Amino acid sequence: MFSESSAEAEAELLSKDLTKGGVQTRDHVFTLADMPKYSADNSDDVVNSADEVDQLQQQLGGYGRYQILIYVLIGLVYMRGGWHVWIPGLQAYDPGYHCAATPGLHLNESVPGKMEKGVWEWDTCKQYTNYSVNNHTEPCTNGWVYLFEDPDTTSIVSDFDLVCDRDYLVTLTSTIYMVGTTCSVIFLTPLSDRFGTKRVMLVCLWLQAIVGTALVWSGNIIVYSVFKFFIGLFNMTIALCAYVLMTETFDAAHREPPTIFMQFFWAMGIMSLALFGYLLPDWGHLELVIALPINLLSFFYIWLIPDSLPWLLSKGRTGKAKDVILRFLRVNNLPDIPLLDKTLDKFRKQKDEFDIKNTGGQKAPVSADESQSITGENGGDGRLYTMLDLFKTPRMRINSLLMFYLFLVNALAYIGIMYTSPDLNGNRFLNLFLLGVVEVPAYITCFFANRFIGRRKTICGFLFVCGVANIAALLLPATAGDGSSLEWLQITLVMIGKFAVTGSYSTIYLYAAEVFPTVIRNQAIGASSFFENIGSVAAPSMVLVNDQVNHLPLGIFGGMTVVGAALVLLLPETHNRPLPHTIEEVEQNGANKAER
Repeated sequence: MFSESSAEAEAELLSKDLTKGGVQTRDHVFTLADMPKYSADNSDDVVNSADEVDQLQQQLGGYGRYQILIYVLIGLVYMRGGWHVWIPGLQAYDPGYHCAATPGLHLNESVPGKMEKGVWEWDTCKQYTNYSVNNHTEPCTNGWVYLFEDPDTTSIVSDFDLVCDRDYLVTLTSTIYMVGTTCSVIFLTPLSDRFGTKRVMLVCLWLQAIVGTALVWSGNIIVYSVFKFFIGLFNMTIALCAYVLMTETFDAAHREPPTIFMQFFWAMGIMSLALFGYLLPDWGHLELVIALPINLLSFFYIWLIPDSLPWLLSKGRTGKAKDVILRFLRVNNLPDIPLLDKTLDKFRKQKDEFDIKNTGGQKAPVSADESQSITGENGGDGRLYTMLDLFKTPRMRINSLLMFYLFLVNALAYIGIMYTSPDLNGNRFLNLFLLGVVEVPAYITCFFANRFIGRRKTICGFLFVCGVANIAALLLPATAGDGSSLEWLQITLVMIGKFAVTGSYSTIYLYAAEVFPTVIRNQAIGASSFFENIGSVAAPSMVLVNDQVNHLPLGIFGGMTVVGAALVLLLPETHNRPLPHTIEEVEQNGANKAER
């Protein structure tokens, strides 16, 4: 049994649309929170701000057939986002290689070699200058032979010769993709507040289909990297818009389960990508499969998926909002809503009053929320809060620094395990599939752990398990005492680490929103997300470290997550407790904890 304050807190946090791949706070040009709040005793023309919208949505069927249809359609969009995030492990597959023989000479006359673990291996980057004269070598000049098991298999490594002194370019392409996702949060996602979440999502889907198709015919690694940047730019925007559109489809009482189970589509994306990669060994064909079908089918979403009802009402577009409401009623076979026109008219009038009050009757060039994003957040006491307020007081300073580290380490470990997984022993497609499978129990465990033991202990436990599993995988010998291979145990340990960091990552945004006070919550989570993006951008570079010392990145992830598990215990527990609204409340709660 959960307290009323906890239920209200979770409803508020869900309404802010906190996401795993980044945070996007729904601050529209005119938000429902900006509406005047009147007493019910004043007149018949009262609207209780966002509560009235929620009451409207409650009359649309909860989990009606139309909501379920929208949920599945948006889930498919969310699922394909996982394809683009996880495909580098397949597109940039390194099959092994060696220098090609000099024309007219045998391989042993052209390329030096040596015995490694009972297998003769030719040099990967050196060839003989003149074998008949001496053993001096020089860099390969005749190209490379790539050791694909299947002759139909291709990768960008072989197509663009990303080997030897060019092998760092493989990691660079992944880093550029991550930079694109970071830029999307800054430049593209805010457009959804102005033009609508649905419209921005669809346009990005179509643009991504074009860029993804062009990627297949990249003539060189520079063009390929530019296209990857834009794929990342569009992919993050699509994912955030899809998540927001899904949450705004349901009323508050029906929102939490769909929000949690939306992550299952992400796991399905990872698992299905493993199947596609197995069936399509050519990286170009694989790119077309993930870039075109759902992106092009989304053209029908113009008619199948409505605009967000909260967004339409926040814009005062009551005519369009009425059409959306009537469609829900019709598809779900529900009766008409009494006094619907009168209720919608109140929203329109209050939007007009808001514009007149805040712009002097002129159209506002920027929104109040946009202004706050530049100068700070209004705490309700007339004061504008800025990022500096995160560090002015002792408890806020500690909470902020700890939360920044936790965001960084979660992103670094999650993305890092993703990029080092191709270096695991065993079948690479099966490994990728298992990395998707372990996310399902992680989400379920996370859901119940947050309910029964709270946020802090949940994150601590997940990070500790992740750290121990990764360190154990690093220290594990390749073979047992009897000579039998231990690769199965190593893969198991990495999967446990992936399971654990998924659970922690799924909790951290919720926890951050409960730790930071209302007056500066948006900026605090935005700052935390910045450190998350640093972790995401840095993670691909771990592949270079892995090339020098096999599986060392797992040790780095393990050490940092164990430290995170200890540090999170310095933060307050927020489960079943009211959300702090002011910085003073945060400081007082910290003082009370110290006294106890």
